[in-house]
Amino acid sequence: MIWNCRLIFLLTIILIMLDPGETDIRKDCRRESKVSWAALRRMKSGDFEQDDPRLKCYLKCFMARNGILDSDGEINVQRALRHLPRSLQDSSRKLFNTCKSVPGIDPCDKAFQIAKCYVNHHPEILQSVPFI
Repeated sequence: MIWNCRLIFLLTIILIMLDPGETDIRKDCRRESKVSWAALRRMKSGDFEQDDPRLKCYLKCFMARNGILDSDGEINVQRALRHLPRSLQDSSRKLFNTCKSVPGIDPCDKAFQIAKCYVNHHPEILQSVPFI
C-alpha cells in the first residue's frame, strides 16, 4: 500500500515536471480573437492589405503574450529580437525602432501596423517565425 502511494506521488511529480505550464499562445490567441484560418493563411502568404479587426487583435494578443508588445501597445525591441532568427537580429534592431513609431487607431491596429511595417522590409520572416 505504501509503495502504491509512493509510486503515485512519484508519477505525479514527474508529470508536473514534464508539463512546463505554458499554454499554446497561438491557439489561445486564435480562440480569443476569433480570427479565421483564411485570414491567417492570407497574412502568412504576405497579404497585409486585409482590414480584419480579428486578425489585428490576433497579432496584438500574440505579440503581447510573447512579451513583444506592452500594455500600452509599445514594442519592446529587445524581446522582439529574441523571437527572430539570429541572422535577422542585427538588421531588425533599427527596423523595429522605425516600425514602433507607426500610428495605429487602437492597440490591435498598432500591432498590425508594426507587423506590416516589418514584413514590408523583411518578407522572409513570414517563413521563419511560426505565428499561426
